[in-house]
Parts: sequence; C-alpha cells; structure tokens
Amino acid sequence: MNYLKINRRSGILTISSVFLLLIAGGVVRSTGSGMGCPDWPKCYGQYLPPLCACELPDDYQDIYVQKRIEKIDRFAGVLKALGFKKQSEVLLNNPDLAKPEIFNPWKAWIEYINRIIGVLSGFFSLIFLLSLLKIRKYVSRFKFVTGVLGFIMMLFNAWLGSILVATNLFPVIISIHYLAAYAVLALFMLSFVNARIDENNVSLLKYKWFFIFMLIMSLLQVVFGTQLREISDEAIRQNELYKSDTVNFDVLGNTFNYHWFMAIGLVFASFIPVVFLRKKILKNWYRILLIIPLVFVLQYFSGVLNLRYAFPMVAQVAHIFFAGIIFGITLYICIAIFRAPKSITQI
Repeated sequence: MNYLKINRRSGILTISSVFLLLIAGGVVRSTGSGMGCPDWPKCYGQYLPPLCACELPDDYQDIYVQKRIEKIDRFAGVLKALGFKKQSEVLLNNPDLAKPEIFNPWKAWIEYINRIIGVLSGFFSLIFLLSLLKIRKYVSRFKFVTGVLGFIMMLFNAWLGSILVATNLFPVIISIHYLAAYAVLALFMLSFVNARIDENNVSLLKYKWFFIFMLIMSLLQVVFGTQLREISDEAIRQNELYKSDTVNFDVLGNTFNYHWFMAIGLVFASFIPVVFLRKKILKNWYRILLIIPLVFVLQYFSGVLNLRYAFPMVAQVAHIFFAGIIFGITLYICIAIFRAPKSITQI
C-alpha cells in the first residue's frame, strides 16, 4: 500500500474540508441555524433531523433546555477548577441558557449539514494521521509533530462545537471555535505543504519578514472581526446598530476602528510585493502573490455590505471565506520561503 500517496490525498482532502467548514460555518451563522439542532452529536435525539415538529414530544423544548443546563453545570465546574471562576459565573448567569429553541426544519438541516462536513473533515484528518504514522521515518520531525497536533486540535474543536451548542451559542465560545478552525488549518498546512522557493524566485526571500507580518496581521484581523461580530450581534438584538437606516458606529466602539484601519492598511500593503516583484519572479508565483490583494479588496467590500445591509448571508459567507483564503495563501508563501534550500538563502 502506498502510504505516501494516501497521506498526500488525505492531506488535500483535510485542508479542503476545513476551508469548506469555514463556508458552512458562515452559512450557519448568517441563517441563525447554530441552534438548529439543540443537542450534539445527534439532532433532536435522532441520527437524521426530523422533518416536522410532529415527530417530537410535546415537551421537547423543556427536555433540551434541561439537558443543556445539566451539561453547562458540568462545563462551568471544569472552568472553575481550572481557575476561570469569573467566566464560570458569567456562563451560569447567562439568561439565554434557559431559552427554549423552537424547531425549524430548515435550520436543523443547515446545522446538520455543517456537522456532516465536520465529521468528514475529522475522517480525512484521521486517515492523514494514520498514514503519517506509517511514513514517519520519511518526514521531518516538525511535519510529524504538526500533523499530530493538527488532529488533536481537530478533536478539540469538535468538542468545542458540542459546548457551543450546550451554551446556546455563547459569544466567546463562538469566537474560540472559529479561531480554533484557523489553528487546525495552520497545523495541517505546516505538516502537509511541500512548496519551496527555488533559485528562479529568489527575490521572494527578501520579503520573508513582510509575509510573516502579513500573516500575523491577517490573523489579528480575524480576532478583531470575531469581536466586532459579537458586538454587532448584541447591538442588533438591542436594536441599536442602525438609526434612520444608517450604521451607528458609536455602538461598535474602538473595535470597529481597529478593524477598519487595519483593513485599509492591509489592502495597500498587499500590493507592495505585487508591484516590486512583477518582473523578478516566475509567473506561477506572481499569480499567487496577485491573489492576495485581489481577495483583500473583495473582503473589504463584503465587510462594507455586511454593515450597510445588516449582514446578508452571501456577504457574511464571502467575508469569512475570503479571510480563510488570505490566511491560507499567506501561510503557503511563508512555508515555501522558510523551506528554501540554504544554497539560495545565502545569495
């Protein structure tokens, strides 16, 4: 059996499925389907979501609220034992925990499909891990360790998904769940990607720290973006985000200012290597560089559409997906630069 080929194919499927999860998560978030299934891993106690409320007991809302409260009591106890007493109290005092969920077949199936994609990504990552164990003698220790950590992080994020449902989409856990997906993506890419800069593209090496900076800033943008979304959701619930059909930026605070300022800066910064490396590297690498500013521009306008038109589904999903594309491509370039042979790094 060719374990090298299995590892490569499962690696492609794992990374692709994580990107697909970002899209599915965006659809779930934009349609408000996060609690479409109030239990986990089943959906209303079934392996397939019910098609109508007639398939559920009359007191199904009370049943799942009680199950949620019991699970949160256990989770809060874990947080308290780990020293997060304040966070534990905030969670237990959250009034949304006792809020019942009304069955909606569309939302149930949207959340269920999201979970199916999550299961597939977990299956692909398991195959990747098992094949990695078989070829561990032929890969570097770094690739082996990051692959194992990627699988562990995948399991952690799956568990976090169950906690997210149990906490009735507690905002902080939503953000952690989203950021953990980026950690999964990064770890598997570090373990799988074999790209490297050669002597025909040596000019890219001069931008090593530039791309590291762009990678860190793009990830920081994701953090600010998740925080801004939490603030926006709360402002929408309080009917404070829009006044006379205009955005009330005051309610968004400095988080919006940081997010907007960094977005403008990153858009302009992303054009720097495109301009200065236009005739110094091969076309295949130049096309990769060109994708970054183009996607940054698209992401910026999708963010504008989100705020202007109260977060339409297409704009939300696009904004999340574009962020993943930017992060993935930038990380790909960083990996290729750091894997360049020593013979050309000294040129």
